[in-house]
Amino acid sequence: MRITYLQWLGLTLPVVLIGVVGWSVSTGCGGGAGGPYDTFFGSPFTTFSGSTSTTTGPGSTGTTSGSDIPGTGSGTNDPCAETQSRKFVRISMRNLSSDYVHYFLIMIAYVNGDTYPNGAVCPDDVQLYTQNGYSQVNEGAQRTIGNFCITGPALIYYHQNGQFRRASGTGSVSNLLGSAIGPAQGSAPTYDNFFTSGGASLPVPDEIIFHNPGTGEGAALKVALNLLDPCATDGVQFATPPCQQDAFYYVDEDDRLVGSSALGFGSGIRTPDEIQGTGCGCGIGTEPAMVLAASTLSASDVSDNGGLCNAFLRGGRIQFAFVREDTDPPFPQLVWQVTDASGSQAHQFDPRANIN
Repeated sequence: MRITYLQWLGLTLPVVLIGVVGWSVSTGCGGGAGGPYDTFFGSPFTTFSGSTSTTTGPGSTGTTSGSDIPGTGSGTNDPCAETQSRKFVRISMRNLSSDYVHYFLIMIAYVNGDTYPNGAVCPDDVQLYTQNGYSQVNEGAQRTIGNFCITGPALIYYHQNGQFRRASGTGSVSNLLGSAIGPAQGSAPTYDNFFTSGGASLPVPDEIIFHNPGTGEGAALKVALNLLDPCATDGVQFATPPCQQDAFYYVDEDDRLVGSSALGFGSGIRTPDEIQGTGCGCGIGTEPAMVLAASTLSASDVSDNGGLCNAFLRGGRIQFAFVREDTDPPFPQLVWQVTDASGSQAHQFDPRANIN
């Protein structure tokens, strides 16, 4: 998606009319009965009220029986039976662009049980998640984060609460960066202060989303229109489609959008349809998330050739790389490489990014 100047002003921003009639939507990990993606007419991502379509939270994940995403197969182990190493995923992030990148990383995990029978979290491991930066949503409670409604029991990780800079610290601007990465140094990438070249291990989520909820420091950069109340059960709302929501930005050292002479003002805004590994970016629908594969699957099961282009794996590693190639249409501007717990590769960086 390319955002024009008029769209940036909010005059022609594309929206989807949301007609909500007695139902609620939550993000989650399952697509079968009792799963968090059960919505009107059983669709994991689009619901209907009359002739009006509704687009809300992420779609089904690879932890389902495979009915929602081709190639997932079936079979999910009890998360309480997983080894400690498979309860984590290691993430690194690098910036190969000449601008600062301000990103908004949200990870959502669901507690396994009656509400979420395919949830990734063993109930005994809730404290493991909260000790590693996740916040808890209790059973039956709801929390709005941006365009999504999360219903508990769930856990949410929102990196640095979207702060461009950390609240405290000393040294250079780069040392103070929170949810941001400094510019590349020539051809050498700059790595995130937390998600370093070696990676940071976090308890494994059911889904990973790059999404600016429009709060805190992110509010000044937000362009896409969110649902006013994603947890509402009635009324009519307007929202920018999920694949066109703000995900990350190219900014200067003062967190101001950096445009492009080739593509015009607003080209500093990137969306899920420009992210490798989202359903939006890899052509499997309007799902802005990366999703956890069924625990019985390995790298070969979810490889790019296998068609499960938006799945990551327990105990594995995800390497994210931000690039900037101002072509229209562009190739993905956030690319990933994914391995499983054995180190076998499931997904490689989009070759057009030329990452070794």
